[in-house]
Amino acid sequence: MAKRRNRALLIALISLLMMMVLTSCGPGKMKVHEDNMEITLTKDFQRSTLKNATWYYKSKDALAMGIKVDKLSLENDGQEINSASDYAALYIRANGIPGSPEIKTRDGYVYYEYTDTVSKTEFAYLTCVYDHGDSYWMVNFACYKDAYKESSDDFFKWADSVVFDNE
Repeated sequence: MAKRRNRALLIALISLLMMMVLTSCGPGKMKVHEDNMEITLTKDFQRSTLKNATWYYKSKDALAMGIKVDKLSLENDGQEINSASDYAALYIRANGIPGSPEIKTRDGYVYYEYTDTVSKTEFAYLTCVYDHGDSYWMVNFACYKDAYKESSDDFFKWADSVVFDNE
């Protein structure tokens, strides 16, 4: 009888530990390799397509996309871009980003935040620009405006995870 009780207690403890481990791990991480860059997102993101995006992933709560722009093509278009900040400012002007967002610096990239209404729905965005070799990478994260405060820490964590292959 004591053996049976000890075995039941052991099974209950193992089950409890497994539940704690599974619920504390979250959705897990996945490394996304695109062109010459890598970003770590959560496993709930699914690859999708979006015109003009180098890569695009969606989850039920957010989206993430990257656009690689060749510096030479910018020069050939008559643009004088000398930094990631210059590219971010050009992008804000060229695309009519609302609210004249402030371009801020973080370790390894510049970024700006803004909100916009699309089809009567308010969205919040974090746009990061990286200067790498002969290109600029723009990585954009978005979610519903009401969820941005909760999501922004994850957005910055994903943005901080960006690394580039040496070419």
